[in-house]
Amino acid sequence: MTDRTYTERWRSYLNTAGSGLQSRETRKAVADYLTLEGTVGSYFAERAYAELIEEGVYRSLAELFNCDRDDVAMSDSATRAWHSAVAGLTLTARDIVWTTPYEWAGNLLLLRNLQRTAGFSLQEIPCTPRGDVDIDWCHRHISDRVALISLTHMPSCTGAVTPLGPFSELVRDRRTLLVVDACQSAGNVPIDLTATPVDLLTANGKKSLLAPRGTGFAVMSSRFRAGAEPVSVDVHTHAFAPGGGIRRLTESARRFELGEKSVPAFVGFDTALRQARGNDWDRTAALSRELRERAGRIPGLRVHAPGTQHTGIMCVTHDRLTPERLWHALCRAGVACWLIDGAHTPNYLLRAGIDHAVRLAVGPRTTRGEIDYAIGVLEEAGGPRATVPALAQRKREWSA
Repeated sequence: MTDRTYTERWRSYLNTAGSGLQSRETRKAVADYLTLEGTVGSYFAERAYAELIEEGVYRSLAELFNCDRDDVAMSDSATRAWHSAVAGLTLTARDIVWTTPYEWAGNLLLLRNLQRTAGFSLQEIPCTPRGDVDIDWCHRHISDRVALISLTHMPSCTGAVTPLGPFSELVRDRRTLLVVDACQSAGNVPIDLTATPVDLLTANGKKSLLAPRGTGFAVMSSRFRAGAEPVSVDVHTHAFAPGGGIRRLTESARRFELGEKSVPAFVGFDTALRQARGNDWDRTAALSRELRERAGRIPGLRVHAPGTQHTGIMCVTHDRLTPERLWHALCRAGVACWLIDGAHTPNYLLRAGIDHAVRLAVGPRTTRGEIDYAIGVLEEAGGPRATVPALAQRKREWSA
């Protein structure tokens, strides 16, 4: 039987966009570390795992994303990694920062705060009528004043994937920095940072990389690091020099890290990253397409899926059921999904008049059986009586 960690509720786990289910090997790696830590103490346990913590997890991440280990900085979340890096840039009133309608609210909030002090202009790249970020518009409007392009690789509310290649070419030989939020795409689509270099890519481990919560990272190009200074510094990357000056202990991206981290979580992260190299990207895309197409044929169900390239995520609303009622019906029937807030992707969802929606997300280990079950629940939940008693009574089929 395929390894799963479902509770008694879940017969179909479609909440990977919130948090993925860790493999047995990842859970064991964390448990083994915690057992040692409980025996010898956290400092000595960390020393016993020094190679993995100081080199191994960086090596695993660099191999998965085809980047240099010196470009990698670890963090406790994608948001903190993004904030720490972008806040370290020096932006001026002459500069322009581009975002897209799919920008995560947490990133927009930081940019708005930075704008108040730095005075730069915020502009939004429009989308094409089909919902793709308009690269042709970018080519027509790019100038040396555009200091930064903030690109969401895959939004948290829809599986619309923006290809990195055209934007990587757009900023080539320009001062413009390309900053990519890959929080939802990492682990869902292949990302090769040698083939499509960017200046900053951030993500976390808990979603499609199927790692423990409290893990995140940033990959920073050398030119990004040359123009940025961490807002907060720590003694493992900086030190006082004679005379009171401060010297760097490293020129790598690690100077953006803080010394304290959840070591057991990063031990599990290393295992999850190595397993992610075996992800079947085409299979995930095919299951995502099947879920989206079959859901689109259910009467009364509205699938919100802009753009021409999709994988992983879709959000739905219903003509007769409120999003909250639909979400509760799915969860009661054993389909793990999430009720999302339109304010978290305000420039897409709120503009479309969607204040809440139900998000269903396919992950690397989703099965076709889970898709079949979820579609059955969606069909029954939206039926004349909008109840799911028969499905709710079925027993659990999965074990830990």
